[in-house]
Amino acid sequence: FPHNSTAPSLIHQMSLTTYETVPLPGGGTRQVVSKVAEQRVTNLTIHILIGLSLAVGSVVSNVPKAVTFGIFLVMGFSSLSGNQLFERIWLWTIWDRSAYPGFRFVTKVPYQSLHKYTAIQFTCFVVLYILTSVSAVAVVFPFFMASLVFVRKSLKWVFTAQELAELDAHEDLPPDEEPSEKPHERAVRTLEDVEKLPVEPTEWTRGVSF
Repeated sequence: FPHNSTAPSLIHQMSLTTYETVPLPGGGTRQVVSKVAEQRVTNLTIHILIGLSLAVGSVVSNVPKAVTFGIFLVMGFSSLSGNQLFERIWLWTIWDRSAYPGFRFVTKVPYQSLHKYTAIQFTCFVVLYILTSVSAVAVVFPFFMASLVFVRKSLKWVFTAQELAELDAHEDLPPDEEPSEKPHERAVRTLEDVEKLPVEPTEWTRGVSF
């Protein structure tokens, strides 16, 4: 059943990764992977130390549980950066939609579909947390994990294929290219072009000098 090896695995992968901060059109930034140090030394060392911990179990048992839980809590929160689900949940705290970061799932997907998909994912996350926290129902955990396959397949009747392609991409899609001309600049340029147009006299303006 579930165990806590996921958080250390993510932290280990992140420690070997070099990121670049890329500005997003419309505001906000995103960390993009530039390179990863591929090696096997740290993986081997970690598991050797885990095995050696069995020999010093009497010493490890003196470490307070609060300290252990705190370490895993920090590791878990530090791995949330770049997670699309939590990025979309964070949008619930922004009331002004014009202040949304320029992520692709914000610019390409209608707001109603965006928040609906986030609510479905968040509901599954809450159910998953309950199954792992309450021992009386923990036996249902593998069946719920298997049912997520059918939940995902049923989403094609709720969202369009284009929306699912943006919201459930296998990898981070590149952000939209920033337009060379801002909307307000285009409006000013259009107004200036209109003012330059010649004005032909009409029966109302004939004989009137400006």
